[in-house]
Order: sequence, then C-alpha cells, then structure tokens
Amino acid sequence: MTESFLHYVWQFQYFDKKELSLTTGENLTILKPGILNTDAGPDFSQAKVKIDQIAWAGSIEIHLHSSGWYDHQHDADAAYENVVLHVVWEEDRPVYRKDGSRLPTVTLNKRVEPHLLKSYLNLVNNPASIPCQNSFAQVSDLIRHSMIDKAVMQRLERKAGEVLKVLDQNQGDWEETVYQLLAASFGFKVNTDPFRQLAKALPYKLILKHRDQPHQLEALLFGQAGFLVARSKDAYLTRLVNEYQFLERKYNLSTTRLNVAQWKFMRLRPANFPTLRVAQFAAFLRSTENIFSAILEAAQYEVVESLLTMEPSLYWKTHYRFGKKAKAEIQGFGEASREMVVINAIAPLLVAYGKSGDEHRYIDQAVRILQAVRSESNKIITLWKKLGCASQHAWDSQGLIELFNNFCQRRECLNCSIGSAILKPARA
Repeated sequence: MTESFLHYVWQFQYFDKKELSLTTGENLTILKPGILNTDAGPDFSQAKVKIDQIAWAGSIEIHLHSSGWYDHQHDADAAYENVVLHVVWEEDRPVYRKDGSRLPTVTLNKRVEPHLLKSYLNLVNNPASIPCQNSFAQVSDLIRHSMIDKAVMQRLERKAGEVLKVLDQNQGDWEETVYQLLAASFGFKVNTDPFRQLAKALPYKLILKHRDQPHQLEALLFGQAGFLVARSKDAYLTRLVNEYQFLERKYNLSTTRLNVAQWKFMRLRPANFPTLRVAQFAAFLRSTENIFSAILEAAQYEVVESLLTMEPSLYWKTHYRFGKKAKAEIQGFGEASREMVVINAIAPLLVAYGKSGDEHRYIDQAVRILQAVRSESNKIITLWKKLGCASQHAWDSQGLIELFNNFCQRRECLNCSIGSAILKPARA
C-alpha cells in the first residue's frame, strides 16, 4: 500500500460510497472530490463535502495513517487550516485542529475492492523494465498517444526549466545562454561538462570579437580547452599555440583554462573525439552570426539543419586529433549529430523562450521541429517497439524515453494514463 495509490483511489473515486460515514459516525457525502494539487499544501483543493446536513468547502488531505497529519507537521502549518476532510487508509489516532475540534476523517481500507489493490501491487512490483508490458496491448491507441504527448511535454518543460536557470545565472543574457547550451550539446553526453566549462571560460562576446579570424577563433577554443600544450612539427598546431599565447595574455585567460585530462577519448569513435567536436563548434560559430536570433527565426527543421551544416577548417578534414592524420577524409557534422543538437538544445531553448515571454508560437515551433526529426534509436525505443509502440519521429522517441525513465522505472503507474487505464475497475 502506498499513499500514491490512495491518491488515485480518491481522485477517481474508486471506492464504495454506500452509507459513507466519518470515523466519529456522522454521515458523509462527497459533493466534489477536489482538484489534485501538485504544489505545496493539501493534496486536493476546491473540494466540497456534506457532513450530516452541513456542506463544507475546502481542501482534502490524504495519508495512509491518520498520524501522518502530525508526522508531517500539518498541525503547525497554516496552509492546512482549510482542510475539511482527512482521507486515510486507517485511523491509528484522532487528529485535532488548533482550536481543539476534531478533524473529520474517513477511512477507506474496507471500501476499496481487494482486486483493485491486488492489481496495483502486481503492476508496480512487476520486475519487468516496463511493468505494464503484459497488459499494454489492452490500452487504446488514443490513450497511448495522449500519454506520450504528455510525457514529451513534461520532458521539454523540465529541460526548459534548466535553460531558464542558466539564463538566470547569465543575468538574462539570451545570447550567452544559447551559446553555452549549444556548446554543451556538442559534447554529446560524454564531454558535455567540459564543453559547458569551455563556453563559460570563453564568453560569447569574446568569441564575437574573433569570429571573422578562423585561426584566432580556433586558437581560443583549443587553447582554453587545454589542447594547446606545446609546439610540435605540426605547422597548424604551432600556429594555434602562438596565437593562443598572445590571446591568453591579452585576455588573462590562464586562470580559467581547462586541463586536457578533463576531456574523454576512451571508448569513443574517432568521429566523436572532442578535438573534432571543438573544431566543428568553431565552424558553427564562424558560420552563424547572432545564433540566438537565427534559431528563433528557424521555423522549420530544414532551416535549423542548414545552420548546423558547416565545414570545419581543412586540417580537420584529415585529422581527428592533433598530429595524427586520418586514413581517409573525415565526413562533416553528420545528420545524426545535427538531430541530437536539435533534440537536446534547440527544442528546449525554443520552449524556454516561449514560456519566458508567454509566446506559445515558439513552443509550437519546437513541436514542429521535433516532429520533422527522425526517431532516435536506442535500447529504450527497442523495448517499446517490441510492445507494438512504434516511434515515427523525435517527438515520439522523446516521449517514450521520458515515459520509460520517469514513469516506468519509478513505478509511477498511477500518474500514467496507460497504467490508470489498465487498473480501472470494470464497473467504473
């Protein structure tokens, strides 16, 4: 038994309401169960109940045991003074308000069908990665798709919240924020943190000063990343070292320079080596002026894709890292890489901007772009595919990843439309 199950039972009124009464004997009628509150305060707001012949409007609080009222210190919290009904699985002690009156309490342990509780426990205790996999086929496409939509918007809003935190750290500077987040996305998980630190160590205003000088731009990025540690017979490397030493002194960059050991090469394909990614990021910065405005104006995925279609300098067409020539010409920033930047950075940026200015068109823009990007392909998407839930584009795959990570893995089945549909009592 969990409190979330009791929330579910109350929210959908899946209990026997015949001859309902309080633990003190008064008759109880549920006129309005209230609205689930996901913020601080009582569990359900705007509820209405009738106790004997008197109607009461206020909040509902739910606990497994009535003593939870005191355990959670609601007796000392003014936010709980308007609670008109305490819903519990069982009453282990009476609860009193500050004025000494007893808090109306109803118990549900004898009013919930045993089959419903058993079905819930079987579902959340299923060791399978997707707990409802045996019943998934029973759920209609409409419910599945609506839950995927809900999950992907939850994912986008969470990521947008992270963007707004970075914006706050940058004192409302959108250009700097977009620059830092795009830099992090070029790290592709393994090198996300050093890329983010690199962007913070080289403010975007400084990048703009040298954007039209390719060798200076690359010297700043590679030098501050810690890759320009010594001269060599490599003429390109030697030139960057010389450029960086001058710029380092000019801008006093030594205190924020990264250590080369912070970058990860192990178990990466050469195409994902951080040296090549830094070169590609330099090419992006060089080819795109006013990156924030460019992203806002990119109404279609094709436009975004063109922003991310850039050619690094000639050296990086034949090298994955300094001083070691590749056996064949290196391909540019590939389609899969562009799609990941769109999914992980550009879509959340658009949602964050839309939310910050209450301009829903940018959220719609993010949705359109995700629906134009190919579906991701990974272990999670494969699991869903085996259940007959195909992923057509990135909007689907992002929703399925969110559903798996934050509902299935956490056993939040009662907060999932699919789980709720499976558990719904037949008579309901």
